[in-house]
Amino acid sequence: MAEVGRLLVDLAADEEFFGPLIAEIPAQSPGGKWLIRPERGPRLVLFHRPDGVMACTHSHHCWVAIAPVRGVETHQRWDAVRYKDGRAELRLADERALVPGDVVTLVPPRDVHNHGHVAGTGASPYSLILLGNDMFLFNREEYDPQRGTWRALAPGDLGQSNR
Repeated sequence: MAEVGRLLVDLAADEEFFGPLIAEIPAQSPGGKWLIRPERGPRLVLFHRPDGVMACTHSHHCWVAIAPVRGVETHQRWDAVRYKDGRAELRLADERALVPGDVVTLVPPRDVHNHGHVAGTGASPYSLILLGNDMFLFNREEYDPQRGTWRALAPGDLGQSNR
């Protein structure tokens, strides 16, 4: 995964390539542009979260690498224990403000995370997200760290996009 991360950082540094693609993504709303999206296997998306918008805490159940092209991407990884009644014990294991040149990689089962932008940390991020597969093929989980809860996401369930 270290090599995957290094290669993703190298790709994210290509401002000449990504500049025009970033210009196509509306700055005021979350959204992305798929660059590689096969039916199965690794896929790559350029994704933007506007000022102050963080994703919900979630799992992928496939490996993932995230590298900013522009801006500051806040990344939080959580240690999570789930209970059948919907309660969850969540502990923030790592929090990083990623800037261009940084990368984070995750491999299940330690892939519970959220990412996006924290107001006041710098410009909102445009980041490359490289997924090992289509995460929507898998049973996944979505968490609410403030409430200490979780819910199952069946294959195809996109869950909530932002908190």
